[in-house]
This record gives sequence, structure tokens and C-alpha cells, in this order.
Amino acid sequence: MPRRKKPKLTIPKLFPRGKKGILYFRMHRKGKDVWVSTKTNKPKDAEKAAVAILEAEEYAEVVRDEKTTHELSQDISEKIITSLNGERPDRPQIADMHVKWKELFTVYSDVNAKTQSFYTTVFERFLCWCEEQKLNYVDQIDTAQALKYSKFLWDSKISPRAFNAHIKHLSRLFSTLDAAYKLPHRDPFSARNVPRKKKSEMNTAGHMALEPDEMEKVIAEASKQGRDYLDLFVIGSQTGMRLADAVMLRWDSLSGNFIEIVPQKTSKTGNTARIPISYMLGQLLMSRSKLNGDNEYVVPDLAEHYQKNPSYIRKKTQRIFEDALGKDKTQKKAGKHRKRNTSIYSFHSFRTTFMSLLASRQVTTRDAMRIMGWESSEMIRVYERELEKAKGDADARTLKLVREIEELHYAVPACPEPEKVLKPTPEILGKLVQSYSNMAIGKIYGISETAVRKWLRKYGIVRGKRVISDISEEDIQKIRNELKS
Repeated sequence: MPRRKKPKLTIPKLFPRGKKGILYFRMHRKGKDVWVSTKTNKPKDAEKAAVAILEAEEYAEVVRDEKTTHELSQDISEKIITSLNGERPDRPQIADMHVKWKELFTVYSDVNAKTQSFYTTVFERFLCWCEEQKLNYVDQIDTAQALKYSKFLWDSKISPRAFNAHIKHLSRLFSTLDAAYKLPHRDPFSARNVPRKKKSEMNTAGHMALEPDEMEKVIAEASKQGRDYLDLFVIGSQTGMRLADAVMLRWDSLSGNFIEIVPQKTSKTGNTARIPISYMLGQLLMSRSKLNGDNEYVVPDLAEHYQKNPSYIRKKTQRIFEDALGKDKTQKKAGKHRKRNTSIYSFHSFRTTFMSLLASRQVTTRDAMRIMGWESSEMIRVYERELEKAKGDADARTLKLVREIEELHYAVPACPEPEKVLKPTPEILGKLVQSYSNMAIGKIYGISETAVRKWLRKYGIVRGKRVISDISEEDIQKIRNELKS
């Protein structure tokens, strides 16, 4: 038996509406008679649009219970566009996102190879999750899916810093593609949709500042490793420079009484650190210039070794800290979202110590920024907290000092209690007027008869009978004592 053909939809009657004459048609939707716009005032285009809309409505009724709202919406939009244009609309796939992003991200070629590799790793992890969730198209990634992925990421015990890095790259990827292709859900990984882990939530182990006795132990331990390591550690402690900057310090970075360098960590921005040369550092540099002043580096052997194998120098300096202070004290153990032990005392502790010393001397934020070569607003906030801490420490010291001054510890004689002042109240006045005249009450309170009259009027007190006007000083004092008690 031949298969019955699907009946062709009848073109509905079109009606122009509004100033522009946009063509509408009427149809039943959920039991209601509604007007549907074709978005055009051209009859042929309007007929095409009307048929496409009716076909999509018919399709929606058939599969409504089988698909999610988003899938249904996407299918309907696709069917309408296909009916109008005669071809299937281009629907970008998630698998192609990273390639397209690299073509559009203008500074991608400036990003170092290590960071590029990290970006690829982040995307591949996201792509793998999407495939497991059977998500193939970019328009399927909305805020709900972004939140699901962020939860999956956090539940995998990833560190807070790595979590933020993953989410930020996905946000960068979606926002770049949205600018070019107008994605339906814009950037689902934006900070507004997917909150980043705050500093307080990170449970990260920041580098601790060294106390004076700890500084002595570390410098003494470095001296056991020879002149080069001793000088490197002195340079770090006297300048607060990071290891890479201290070990690669060049003679041409010296400018009078200052060291001027562009820190390697922030070399792209060209931010310059201008560090004053302390007396001890000046002596060291003078001695080094006599020793090997013809070399471009202040500590040439370590600089050469660092360029070949930076990992060795980092591990060597870390061992010096561990031998000086003890391994248990220099490391913080791994936690729920930190898989490895973290060093809390290392060469970077010289930088933290130097910052704390500047704060303890109340060096202004602007001067500290110039010395340390900061550009991060976060470091400025950290330093301002150090300033507040130093101010609090100074307050504690001065408070203790003042309280220990013996000359301020003297006996203070007791003062006599002031005589209680009588004030009229409605209750007391109400009783006095029953026995005494206004003149007598004025003598008791030491005020005029007119003032007593005003009080009585204010409190609405009326005298009901004749009363005593003449009252002796003895009676006045007696009444006053009774009122005071």
C-alpha cells in the first residue's frame, strides 16, 4: 500500500498591522486565538514565514514531551531558518571552538608556549566533559551547564588557583567567540554567572616573613654553601628581589645608589623596580666588583648555572631554608584542594620580609610600589594590610611603654559627691500644693513664685484649699532633706 503523503499546509490569511504594514496571521495556541507576526510587510516573504512557523508549531506538538525546552527551541529556530532560506543554518560545534578562538585571539602568538599548552589542556578537559554529557554544539552551553562543569571541576579536588585559571580561560574563549559570532548564551562562564574562588577561600600557603633570629639562621646556613650562595642570599634579603632577578642581577642595573631592574615576572609590562642600595649591600657590591667586575653578572657562576638549569638553583636555595629552619616548619601540608606540600619559607620569604620592614617604617604605598616594582592591585592591598598591621603593632608597643612609666602611677584623691539638685516633678508638686503656697514652694526649690506658677500650669496642677505661706528656714531645710532622700 503506497505511503500517504503529508498534507500540505494551507497558507493562512495575512493582515497588515501598524504603521509599517507588517503582515500578521491568526492562529490557535494553547486554546487561545493569537496574532503572530511574520516580521515583514512583503507578501511572498510573509507567506513563507507563516508556513515555516506553522510547520514548527506542528513539530513542537509532536516532540514536546521528548525534548528539553532548550533543545525544542533550538530545533524550532533551525526549522524556521531552513524553511525561509532553503538551507540548514550553520551550528558551531564545541570541538571546533578552540581552533576558531586561536584564529580570533589577537595576542595568542605573544603568549608563551607553556601558557598555550595550558590553554589547550583546559579546553580538552572541558571538551571531554561535554562529550560525556552528550553536548556537541556551542548553543547547548548555557549558564546551567557552565555551573555544572564548574562543580565537576571543583569536586575533582583541583586547587582554587587552578580552578580560577580554568574558568577564566573558558570565559575568555566564549567571550571572544561571542564578539565574533553572537552566541545565544553570550559568555556562560562570566564571573557574574560562575563565581571565582576568593582569596579567603583559597587556603593557599603564602610565604611567611622571617623573624630576625630566623634570618640569621638562614644566612648562616647559606654561608656553608660558599661565597656565591651567601652573596645571593644577602642580595635577596637586602633588596626583596625574587630569586630569578637576584641571581641574574647585572652590573649595568646599578644606577648610583639604586638598583633599577625590570622584574622577569612582569617583563611584558616593562614595570621598573627602583631599589635603594643599603650599606651592607653596598659593601658586598664593592667586594664583588673587585672579585669579578669584568663579568656582566654580579654572581656570574650562579647566573650561568641558572640559565642552564633554573630548577637546580631553586631546589638548592629551598634546601638551605629547610636545613636552617627545619623541613616541618618550612612546608605546609597538602589539603583537600591542594595535592602537594607548599613551601611557606623559601627565597621568596626575603621579599615578604622586606615588604614587612617597609611597612613597619611606615613607607608610603607609592614609594613601596616603586621599590618593589608592583603593578598588581592585589599586592597594593596586601601592602596596605601590612601597613595597618604595623600601625597596630606600633600602637601595642606605645601602649605598653606608657603603661610602664612609673611617674604616671600616682594616687588620685577622691572628689566630694556633688550636692543633689532638686528638680520639681508632677508627683511632688501635686503633694506640696496641698499644704504650701507658691511662695513657700519657691523657697523650698530656691526659685521665684512666678517659676512655680509656670510649673503648676505646665503640669495642670490646681490647688484645692488655702495653704501655708509663711515657712521657717528650719522647715525648708527639713523638706529639702526629705525630697533629696
